[in-house]
Amino acid sequence: MNNGDRHIGLEELRRRAFSVPTMVGLLIGILIIGLLLRQFLDFEWDDFASNISRLNLRLYALAAACYYLSFWFRGIRWHSITRIAISKSGGDPLSTPGSLTLAGLILAGWFLNSVMFFRLGDAYRGWAVSIRSSLNFGGGLGTVFAERLQDMGIVLVLVIIAGVWALIVDGFAASGPLVDAAVGVTIFAAGFVVALVVLLITMRALGDRITQMLPTGVRSQYNSFQAATLDTLKGQQLTWQFVLGVIGWACEVGRFYFVAQALGLDMALSIAMFAALANAILSTAPIPGGFGLVETGLIGILLLTGVNDTDAFTLTVLDRAISWVSIVILGSIPFIYFAIKRPRNGRPSTITADQSSANKWRP
Repeated sequence: MNNGDRHIGLEELRRRAFSVPTMVGLLIGILIIGLLLRQFLDFEWDDFASNISRLNLRLYALAAACYYLSFWFRGIRWHSITRIAISKSGGDPLSTPGSLTLAGLILAGWFLNSVMFFRLGDAYRGWAVSIRSSLNFGGGLGTVFAERLQDMGIVLVLVIIAGVWALIVDGFAASGPLVDAAVGVTIFAAGFVVALVVLLITMRALGDRITQMLPTGVRSQYNSFQAATLDTLKGQQLTWQFVLGVIGWACEVGRFYFVAQALGLDMALSIAMFAALANAILSTAPIPGGFGLVETGLIGILLLTGVNDTDAFTLTVLDRAISWVSIVILGSIPFIYFAIKRPRNGRPSTITADQSSANKWRP
């Protein structure tokens, strides 16, 4: 691979990340936040600066450590999912990329989701695992889809637990708007899960018919995608994967809770749990990092729990500095590394312009 080939993916990333739609999306996010500060929040910059100055850096570092620890557990889970998909497809399960490699690919994928529209980081992950294993692109994408299905199921369960905990155990039921917010988030998460379950049932019942309706060139990719998705959502490993997923989400809750503690806010763990999960749901929007939407939702939830305007804004900014800004900075490192490094199986680590339509994504 010559140097020119190695940098095709990086040049494509630069072009997409700084495209007009991305810049417009970021501008809209800035305008939304500016409108919040000017029209809806009783916000004082002096109080914001005071909050930052009294930040407990040790607890803030602990929040960041909790967040990045979640990638390790997610990598272990993805390894389990990918190993099953490879084994079911007739490949050698020993060729499954290691958990650390997969954790790095998850971080790289989240980096792309943070700077691009339409969550292209998920497509990147499917491609990246396919060139490092015996799976084709469809199979690799199926493992990512199976992982996201598990995540949505876990988030729904945890949102219900957090809502009941906050409203009944911690006594927030007297806040009508907060009850409405909890119900709204739960309904949205449940609707998302129901839609995914219907999709799975359709794939299982009508898989052959769907295949026949597809162009010949993509049938094998779809078959691999369907097989990887369905095969990895059953069996004894599913419980282990569920546990790993719960631990990963617990790390994200820990991030938000410790950021609040670093600011000296007396926040109930149930509220931190609900806010962190609502953050995750909002960030699934197909805009770079969910910018503008996530901040608005988080500030709104915090205001409903009694946090004052400036503290709510400060907490949101500091939390997003970890969950978005740091991903843009640190996530670029594994992305660049994997874009340059040739996989051990000898397949090229950068997709070039003359490859098939199924692999047009060029990180």
